Parts: sequence; structure tokens; C-alpha cells
Amino acid sequence: MNLKCLLKIFQRSMGFLRSAGWIVCDANSPRWWDNLRSYEEIVICSILVQISSWKSAKKALINLRKAGLANLRMLSGARIEEIEKLINPVGFRSVKARRLINVAREIERIGGLNELKELEDPRRFLLSIDGIGKETADAIMLFALNIPTVPVSNYVRLVLNRIGFIKSKCGYEELRREILRELNANVYSLKLFYAGITSVGRIACKKERPKCDICPLKCVCMGMDLFDVSRNL
Repeated sequence: MNLKCLLKIFQRSMGFLRSAGWIVCDANSPRWWDNLRSYEEIVICSILVQISSWKSAKKALINLRKAGLANLRMLSGARIEEIEKLINPVGFRSVKARRLINVAREIERIGGLNELKELEDPRRFLLSIDGIGKETADAIMLFALNIPTVPVSNYVRLVLNRIGFIKSKCGYEELRREILRELNANVYSLKLFYAGITSVGRIACKKERPKCDICPLKCVCMGMDLFDVSRNL
């Protein structure tokens, strides 16, 4: 399976991606994440969405916007109790309130996102911050810093496994490097790939009872034969 053929399918499936909250636009725009307004909002949402739905994370962000706290500078000086109340729609709000403030302070300490992008190893810096793992770091790198990488989420693993691109025990870094190689480390291609795969995972490629009939990848999916599509009609 060539991943570039998936990009052609996703390019023809903009409506499907939009229904999952993705806006396919200019490679360097922050709007990819459901029309977010800034790169700083992407950083904030990358924490809010951890073990939470995107719908809940977006509601929490809107609350932060209304309070004037949807930017790193203001977040870095906020009180934990205040943030907890505002991000009530997401789970683990006490933990996430602390993480948001800590991430904001660490990034502001070095001069903001522009300075972060100029570091010799931005990924290593992000991974050094408590509460940021590989998937979150790669999401920030790709969508907030426009640096070629890709988050290897559960959706990515599930969908690529079902279409026959990987085996189930493929490691995080191994799969990340393989995707980068296949897509020539191109920022637009990587964003389109991740948006498309995530959309398929959210809407169609369920772990149990997948909705193969509405999946834009059904024409290339090796897993189609494993499921009785008629049961989802």
C-alpha cells in the first residue's frame, strides 16, 4: 500500500474530513484543527484533547477564549482553580489545568512558539515538559510549528493496520519514520494524511462494527473482507 494514494482519496473527500472537524487549507494555517484561530490554540487543544473527545476539548477552548485565556502568555500567569472551572467540559480537568499552565510557562520561558521552532531539537524540548508525550509533541510540531513529523495515534495504527500498511506490533518511532519516508516529510501531505486517517478512525473505522460502507478508503482496504458490510446498512 502506497500512502500517497491515500492522499489522493482524502483530497477528493473534503466533505468527509470536514464532518470530522478538519479544515483542509494552506499548509501553514492553524485552521486545520476545526478552524482554530492560532498556533497557540493548537498547543492548548493538544493538552485538552488528551483522553477526551474533540467536542469536549473545543468547548473548553471556547470557555478559555471568553475568559481571555486562549493564549500562552495569559495562561502562564493563570490560577489553577480558574482554569479548572473553565475547562470543565473535559475529563481530568485538575491534571490538565496544571499541564496547561506548566506548558505555557515553559514555552513562554524560552520566548514563545517562534523561539521554540528555532531550537536545534524542538521535539526534545517538548518531550521534556511534564504531560507531553510523543503523540502530543508530534501534534504540536506538525500543526503548531509546521515541522515535518506525524502523531502516531491509535487511529493511525488501527486504520493503517486494516488497510494492510503495517503489522499490529509496529513501534511508534518505526511507524513515524516510515510515514515520513513515504510522504517525503512534506508538511501539507502529512497534515492531509493525519486529518484523513483520523477522520476515517472517528467516523467509519470503529474497532468493533466498522462502518465500511461510508469509508472513503473502502476501495483500498484489505480489511473489508473481514467484516460484513451489510450489517451496518
